[in-house]
Amino acid sequence: MPYLQEFRIYILVIHYKQQIRIFMSKIQVNGKEQILETASISVLELIKLNKVLNADMVSVQLNGEFVDREEYNSTQLKANDEVDFLYFMGGGAN
Repeated sequence: MPYLQEFRIYILVIHYKQQIRIFMSKIQVNGKEQILETASISVLELIKLNKVLNADMVSVQLNGEFVDREEYNSTQLKANDEVDFLYFMGGGAN
């Protein structure tokens, strides 16, 4: 029955590869491709994952629209999303 064992192993490999595809997605972060190894991630988790400096001062743009700071934890990202971390600097005339 070696054929049956090989068949079982083959099925397991296919199942494993399908699982990987489900849990990996590509997004763009500040214009660079980033691969996420999770089914879903919030904007807040992405900020932590990318070790964004001064996270309390960053604004986040998702697919061209600004995300309210209060919604960082509840806004989930999906494959092919485009995320930009933006800092606004003040300045003025003399």
